[in-house]
Amino acid sequence: MPAKFTYSRWDGSQRGFDLDAEGLLSELADDLLYHGDVNSALRKLMQDGMRDINGDRIAGMREMMERLREKRESIQERGDLGGVFSEIADELNDVVDEERHAVHNYTTEAKNSGDQRRAEMAEQSAMDRNFRLDMLPADLAGKIAELQHYDFQSKQAQQRFEQLIEKLREQLMQQHLDQMSGEMQKLTPADMQRMKDMMAELNAMLERRQQGEDPKFEEFMKNFGDFFPENPETLDELLEIMAQRMAAAQAMLNSMTPEQRAQLQQLSEQLLEDMDLRWQMDQLSKNLQSMFPQAGWQKSYDFSGQDPLGFAEAMQSMQELSELDQLENLMKNAANPAALAEADLDRVREL
Repeated sequence: MPAKFTYSRWDGSQRGFDLDAEGLLSELADDLLYHGDVNSALRKLMQDGMRDINGDRIAGMREMMERLREKRESIQERGDLGGVFSEIADELNDVVDEERHAVHNYTTEAKNSGDQRRAEMAEQSAMDRNFRLDMLPADLAGKIAELQHYDFQSKQAQQRFEQLIEKLREQLMQQHLDQMSGEMQKLTPADMQRMKDMMAELNAMLERRQQGEDPKFEEFMKNFGDFFPENPETLDELLEIMAQRMAAAQAMLNSMTPEQRAQLQQLSEQLLEDMDLRWQMDQLSKNLQSMFPQAGWQKSYDFSGQDPLGFAEAMQSMQELSELDQLENLMKNAANPAALAEADLDRVREL
């Protein structure tokens, strides 16, 4: 979005410019004499940079573009998208190992009890349980589905499994929230319901606008403004924010392997079991893709790092990469300094 500025009367406390007319003309002099064209000299100055009145170097566009490329490479080299599943898969394997150990101990105790009937029943039970564990699907979603209907021998293993499922469910819910809100960090069932209400009202606003009616934007912000710390002032600004968030989430899916995408979809359908939420999100995504076709819905990124990325880390990386892409495009197409006015300088410094 365009940068916003606040103007006030000069009172002597404001910070002045780091450049003065004399210094700027001094930097331009050689190129101006060589080219004989002020615009060419200014463009070269913008590309190469200069020094301010204190002698400190001000980076030019060329150097800043190189920094952008380095930042992008750093993000892509620091993590592995497979980590979205690998940590959960490792924990699940530990649960299965603990259950196998409990089954073995129970059978051994029954054999040592001297009770033949008990030993036979324990042996049959162990065979049944081990067979089910041996036949668990290799994929994460399938394994979870089978274990949800498995009769655990170990109460500790069962408790760990239930805690793991709840952790995964929270992560999946948080992934949906990250697409919808830039403010909330912890999702509760009440937050999930409000998020569904917000998406339903947002879709209704779009429908009202398409029909030429008042979209009731002010009423929407009064009810759901806490989802948008950016504090958009118009419906168009709000939709642009939503498009950027959802495009970043789509980029994460695009960057996964087909198997990883399928697992994520299966886990979402399996654990969230909220058809209304998925419908509202799909409807909103379709609307935004038609309104903002250039938001980067087809983008994907290659991650080559070794550190597993969870859902939150993956979404943050996608948002940073998307912002870097937008900034790079802005800089590439800037024919003069005024063209850079749309950049959010505070966010540029953070990136």
